Amino acid sequence: MKKDTRQVQSENAIIEASIRTLLVNPSAGMSEIATAAGVGRATLYRHVESRQALIEKLVLVCMEEMDAATAPLAHLTGGAALEARIDATMPLADRFHFLAELWTIAADSEAITQIDNKLDDELAVLVEQAKRAGQINTDLPTPWVVSFYASTLMAAWWLIASGDVEIDEALIYTKQSFFSGCAKNPGKNRA
Repeated sequence: MKKDTRQVQSENAIIEASIRTLLVNPSAGMSEIATAAGVGRATLYRHVESRQALIEKLVLVCMEEMDAATAPLAHLTGGAALEARIDATMPLADRFHFLAELWTIAADSEAITQIDNKLDDELAVLVEQAKRAGQINTDLPTPWVVSFYASTLMAAWWLIASGDVEIDEALIYTKQSFFSGCAKNPGKNRA
């Protein structure tokens, strides 16, 4: 059944207000979220049956946004793809700060696990390509490099959220940290 315009607008308002509210107060209740979204509690509960379901939905939305942001980069490989992914996902810092705050609540969702595994698998392929191209140190295990990549992005997203760095600065620092830290020849810039 297709949603009408009002339903879509209401759902979008709920999603955006929920993320903003939960970023400020991770323990916010459904009443606070409904108020922030400009809808009644009954409307909120028509969209999601519980706070747990809402958080799972929000995490899924954020992960789908990341997947959508990186999908146009499928033609890139290795280091170029890894760098382009940083460019594509950095503007989503608010989404990923939210994910970090509430990940444990939604981590058991099968849909979320599938997207998370897909993203990790894609990164592992790109890391292997970058290793073959001499852009990443082959002595570093691929799972280590994937985790380092994700951790470097997470650090950037936290610093953006705290106001300590701007997105443009975070892009530079993230690329420099990742590629220098994983360089084929430690201490030298990538090729």
